[in-house]
Amino acid sequence: MNSQEILATLQNQFSQIKDIPYPKAPEHAPAHEGKPYRDPHLYIQCEPDLWKNCAQFLKEDSRLLFDFLTFVTAVDYLKVPEGEIPRMEVVYHLASFKHSHKCVIKIPVKRDNGTLPSCASLWFAADWQEREVYDMFGIQFEGHPNLKRILMWDGFPGWPLRKDYVHIPDRYDD
Repeated sequence: MNSQEILATLQNQFSQIKDIPYPKAPEHAPAHEGKPYRDPHLYIQCEPDLWKNCAQFLKEDSRLLFDFLTFVTAVDYLKVPEGEIPRMEVVYHLASFKHSHKCVIKIPVKRDNGTLPSCASLWFAADWQEREVYDMFGIQFEGHPNLKRILMWDGFPGWPLRKDYVHIPDRYDD
């Protein structure tokens, strides 16, 4: 399946799924700046309330069979255009060994008390990766079997990869 066929399959099941178009180069950009780069895979946007059902469909539908979770990360959009609410996105990269296709799913979450259903029951690799996203960004994963800090110690103040994080000097600073 190509990207458009994967998108059509998803949109037949979940009409709210949206394609994220390829970024355009700025007009009158110098030739050496070239075209913005993005992997040639399908990029889609999924709403948080659809994510658990969408993830299960992506993994189990025989036409898609996204059986491998490459990685999970998050993005903090602290600075947004005026009128928009600062938010974060959780980003899942999936691959299918059988069909040799890939997909990137971006799911917006609230900055304050952002939550998303966990996919650790679908892809075992999500266990540690969702914990890392929680530890670095503070995004909660509902239904996660062991959601606790994985890189920072218990009691660490804040979420270090948020763009508004301010380091408080402590005894470990030189």
